[in-house]
Amino acid sequence: MMETAVSWKTTRVKAPMILVYGAGIIGTLYASRLQKAGHQVTVLARSSRLADIRRHGLVLEDAMSGARTITQVNVAERLSTEDRYDIALISVRWDQLPGVLPELAANRATPTVLFMLNNPSGSTGLVDALGTGRVVLGFPGAGGTLQEHVVRYIIIPQQPTTIGEPDGSRSVRLHAVVETLRVSGFPTRIDSDMNAWLVSHAFFVTAVSGAIYLAGGDCERLSRSRALLSLMVSGVQEGFNAVHILRQPVHPFALKVLFSWLPQPFAAYYWRRFFSNRKAEYAFAGHVRHASAEIRALAAECRLLLGKSGVVAPALDRLYRAIEDYASAHERGLRPTM
Repeated sequence: MMETAVSWKTTRVKAPMILVYGAGIIGTLYASRLQKAGHQVTVLARSSRLADIRRHGLVLEDAMSGARTITQVNVAERLSTEDRYDIALISVRWDQLPGVLPELAANRATPTVLFMLNNPSGSTGLVDALGTGRVVLGFPGAGGTLQEHVVRYIIIPQQPTTIGEPDGSRSVRLHAVVETLRVSGFPTRIDSDMNAWLVSHAFFVTAVSGAIYLAGGDCERLSRSRALLSLMVSGVQEGFNAVHILRQPVHPFALKVLFSWLPQPFAAYYWRRFFSNRKAEYAFAGHVRHASAEIRALAAECRLLLGKSGVVAPALDRLYRAIEDYASAHERGLRPTM
């Protein structure tokens, strides 16, 4: 890869060179907007997705307005040890991460590796694999579906793109990444404890996923079931209790208030309204139905954390059984039934 002639960290004279590793929903959206903002973007993709991008470009459709854009980017099939980027944005699934880390670790030429994915382990293992000072933790503020070569997406206003250093510091590097994302159209905030944010989110998203599976993968159906909504809220509360007992704060603050401070019926009412909106299909359901292997892996990690905490979690037990049943059926090529 061509080396950056002028340091991005100190001058901003030349736009950063960015690798987006993974061309699913999040990778496609972030790569497209970063490229349109004037950054030098390369997308790493494989198999049919690589062929689609070479043939069609990055095709985005706003799920609410229907507006469609096509962005041409550089594409690559692998990351070599000599490839040099200013930022590598990693947007693979949690269950795919073990297969990605050796390739990232072998490439020492890229100083900043931003992990934008479900990640209940936080920086554990990432810093060991890549080295001190390279890892930035994050989570995207968007969702969507991938159908053929078209990504239909929404930006989630309640959840801005959130990033942070593993040690909670507000480094020059971190502020530069925030600026890069913001000028590309992503509302972005820094969190002081991304490890806590990610583990809290893992309990939240697995509880929601289990409830969606129990509703047959249908968010609108979930919105009509008081019993399932109550089960989901109880599951999140059990998970947050475990986070607290493991001596981590629950992040973000809005979820802590909603699930830990307000009465359970209020939280159930909030989510009833949320899941009755068609945006829920793009924020949750589409990914949950498609990525059952990832949801199963996340639930397994959360079970380990529950065991360490000693929290009795009957709601999560039921929700996690639903995740296992759905993933097993999907793995066997059967249509999951709940």
